[in-house]
Amino acid sequence: MIVNNKKLLIILSIAAVIIGIVLRFYLYNKSIVGYPTGLDAEYQFYQLNKAINEKKFPIEGVFLNTPETYDSEENSRVPGGYFYIIYMLKYFLGGSTYEGARLVNLITSILISIIFFVWLYKRFSLTTFTIILMLMSVNLYFLRAGNMIYNPHNPLILSFLFLPVLYEYLYNDKKFIYAVLLFPILAISAQCHFSNFFSMVPSLIVFLIIRWKKDTRKNIIPLAIGVFISFLTYLPYIIYQFQNKFESLSKILGRKSEIDAVNIIQPPQIYSILLFTTNEGGHKYSNGLKDIINSYFGQNPLYAFTFIFYVLSFVFAITALIYAYKHFFTKKMITDNNTKTNTLKDLLLFYIVYIITSIVFFMLANIGAGRPHYFYSSFTLGFIPIIYFIENIKYTKPKYINYICIYALLNMIAIVIYRI
Repeated sequence: MIVNNKKLLIILSIAAVIIGIVLRFYLYNKSIVGYPTGLDAEYQFYQLNKAINEKKFPIEGVFLNTPETYDSEENSRVPGGYFYIIYMLKYFLGGSTYEGARLVNLITSILISIIFFVWLYKRFSLTTFTIILMLMSVNLYFLRAGNMIYNPHNPLILSFLFLPVLYEYLYNDKKFIYAVLLFPILAISAQCHFSNFFSMVPSLIVFLIIRWKKDTRKNIIPLAIGVFISFLTYLPYIIYQFQNKFESLSKILGRKSEIDAVNIIQPPQIYSILLFTTNEGGHKYSNGLKDIINSYFGQNPLYAFTFIFYVLSFVFAITALIYAYKHFFTKKMITDNNTKTNTLKDLLLFYIVYIITSIVFFMLANIGAGRPHYFYSSFTLGFIPIIYFIENIKYTKPKYINYICIYALLNMIAIVIYRI
């Protein structure tokens, strides 16, 4: 069986790493144009160069809505300058060119993800590590985040840090450093996309309130230190607000009034958290199912093979989700380690809290549909049911791991065929 074949699992892991890196650099080389593409990316690159030319330290993020002209400063912007600070750093490291910055962004995304995979290897079985690595190496959202500089992609990459930190906070008896790190990660994530103020940030607060008696109260000091550090990341922005009579804040409130006057209160596209774990790239299909079918049939006969795994990716994701929550609600969760089981149980609770809290806060703020990229900070969170599914199957029904590994391997091949 694959589950007991360490050498085979290592070979599969190495294959996943090679395929993931080759695919990323292939897509990067294929899309080299020398300048950003897409209206948002063009505006962001313009604002970057404007800050550099004027020698201004970034204290605000991207525009909340695209302005009519490049030089317009009438529209509201995301509080905090992390996105442009990190963009500027990538730009200078990349030789002061857009393509250089994009290459640094690609390498950075890989390096940060390594932290996630090291944690995965440390805390879970080699089997789980290998399967998740195979799935993640060809994940379309992860590929896209490394391939272009776009502000919502930063929260996605930061999720590779947040999930291990949250897990370790729940898993370890000594929680100090992890408690300190929780809020600062979300603080800089929110400086990249405003939606985090209505999803991940309140979700963590609600989750910690639920766990008040269990461990939040005992860790209030390191958590408070984390909140203070988060405040410090906004200090330049706050000082700027005082100096300019809260001009930027007034613009944000003005934008809120515009939204309230136009939008109908509706739930956000929170189902995106499930899509992130599938082969669906979050494309816009104006003709619905017809567009999906046309993407896989009539071009390359081999794409039919990819379509099979497009469908199977949904089957696998939904199966893992239902399986994990069936065990969660019937109190039958089990793995080879009680501490691991209890921590995964807590993370599944956080998953539920995140969904409910995001829906409530988005509707209260009347933000509207809340498109998939609004929820990129939850990217790795969506893999928690899959991690539990693999860990449980490995422990209770190990023979079925063979089928999961075969699926993950063939899925890699299917995506490579479609992308190359």
